[in-house]
Amino acid sequence: MNIVPFHVDVDGLRLRGSHYVPVGDGPFPTAILFHGFGSSRVEFSSMFVALARGLADRGIASVAYDRAGHGESDGTFFDTTVSRDVTHAQGVLDAVAALPATDADNLHLVGISLGAVVASVVAAEATRPVRSVSMWSTAAVFADEISSGMLQGRSLDSLDTDGYFDFLGTRLGPAMRADATTFDVYGRASGFGGAVNLMHGTADFVPVSYAERYADVYGERAQILIVDGADHGWTRVPDRDLLYSRTVDFITGEAGGAR
Repeated sequence: MNIVPFHVDVDGLRLRGSHYVPVGDGPFPTAILFHGFGSSRVEFSSMFVALARGLADRGIASVAYDRAGHGESDGTFFDTTVSRDVTHAQGVLDAVAALPATDADNLHLVGISLGAVVASVVAAEATRPVRSVSMWSTAAVFADEISSGMLQGRSLDSLDTDGYFDFLGTRLGPAMRADATTFDVYGRASGFGGAVNLMHGTADFVPVSYAERYADVYGERAQILIVDGADHGWTRVPDRDLLYSRTVDFITGEAGGAR
């Protein structure tokens, strides 16, 4: 596997990432990887790098990028909204499709936590076909939680008193709250007609019901696996091994098989 720098300019911001390219001649089926809220393109304990290696072994390329205000990309975390992330992701999708190593008719999306929500909407609203979406620990709860005045169990009152919410030592501004109160998670995702792989753990702080509701929205297009004891970050080795193997097998199948 070769790792090539990736970047795209959207909305006056440069988004930076990594292009993981299998050995051999392309173009390759390609997956775009969407990290979680407040994270970066390698994800916790480099789980997206491990996924990229597994995909590359099957002849599938991948691109992981830092969303605006995250990692090495331009912008500030203060201005983060899910709607902005979705808009930017459409530009990323177009840029990835234009890469010489990409088979633009064989695109797949993978997201974890809030990245899974972003991926689900991007797939539904994309102007080019997406074959599959894999959703890990989907954080669809964000809209309900923020609308109730909370974020991950903490009050959002500081947005009014201090002008920001302290999210793990980083300032999050009021735009996220305003956007979440009108964001139709399942309605915007429902238009996707491809295959969906949902994976969620019973020890996740996001209730399993949020993943199950996605499965209801997608119907027979979705397969869902609920893993007993798995947490939000899939932090046990057996859970992580299952996450990778099932996702790689799913994408390989939807891509038309290994090269």
